[in-house]
Amino acid sequence: MKSRNLLRSGLIALLASLIITGCGSGGSNSSSSSAGVSYNHFYCPNTVNVSFPGVSGVRQVYGQESLVYVTGVYVQYGSSHAFLYKGSVLGGGNCSEFNFPSAPGRTVTSTSLYGPDNNGYGQVVVVGSYTTLESGPIAQQGLLYIGAADGSTIDGYKTLFPASLTSESIINTLGHSTMGGIVVGNYNTTKEKGKAFIYDINTDTYYTLEPTPGDTGTMTAYGIWYNGGTSYTIAGGYSDATAGGTNIGFITDWDSISHKVSNFTTLNYNNLPANQVGTHFEGITGDGSGGYNLAADWEYLGQKTSPAFANIKRNSDGSFATPTWVGYNYFPGSSWTSANTVYENYILGLYQAGDPVVDYGYVATINY
Repeated sequence: MKSRNLLRSGLIALLASLIITGCGSGGSNSSSSSAGVSYNHFYCPNTVNVSFPGVSGVRQVYGQESLVYVTGVYVQYGSSHAFLYKGSVLGGGNCSEFNFPSAPGRTVTSTSLYGPDNNGYGQVVVVGSYTTLESGPIAQQGLLYIGAADGSTIDGYKTLFPASLTSESIINTLGHSTMGGIVVGNYNTTKEKGKAFIYDINTDTYYTLEPTPGDTGTMTAYGIWYNGGTSYTIAGGYSDATAGGTNIGFITDWDSISHKVSNFTTLNYNNLPANQVGTHFEGITGDGSGGYNLAADWEYLGQKTSPAFANIKRNSDGSFATPTWVGYNYFPGSSWTSANTVYENYILGLYQAGDPVVDYGYVATINY
């Protein structure tokens, strides 16, 4: 199935080549919830003539527990702009526009932000991508920013480029999420599509993320959560080349010292089998009790995607337990809904409604 995120697939041409297509596999035990879901519009009141706010990532603001940072893109006067929002998770805060700076030989034409983190009080780490006039409208350059939360630290911008991971020429790079000094994302080459990478900011080192060494399948890493120490948990989507290209959601642990993957687990919506549904995880957050909440997009094979919330606990041996799922769709009358990121029990994403179709940002509160 395709990881349907209008922010990434509609405004950003790169995702057409990074996107997950296929279905999933997982356990046969079904565990879903019919708990109530409530909704709020997500918007930036300090912007005008905005078509929609395309939300992509969220993180609690350091030292201000009632506030969050949200990254994304909005359209104004027909042009797309990257933003970093600060305010309540339910919307209504302020958005600061971010633009990767141009330089001699580099004429930046667009900037997109996908994931925020903190770097001390009033300081942020943000990842995403940018395009240039010189590289053309499709080729995406990976973006890393470390500096003031309004994007004003000019020397805080850096290009992510995982050339050390491949002998092929890289044509697209995208930073998806960051936390605890680690970035996860994807890159494409002329021969390799949807290859996941891990980047250690402090050591300026890239690592390949794959379930087994030398795996030839496609993988996208969309979310990372820092557990403390050297432990991180990563989520996204995985294509199993040995199973005919089947694609499934995954969650896995990664250690920043050994650089090894452990507890790699593949999952489908509602824990259904591979021949019924496909799933892709769009974001991950801690649930406050040693487990994780995840945002997911899923589909019955051959049908359009729908959003879902998943809660995953740890087993006594440290492995991941069978998830509990909450599926939903935004407001009666909406034609399509995506789940783009998650914070505590809040899912942020986009929905479509109207004729002609218009895209809107939303926050869903999941009572699970």
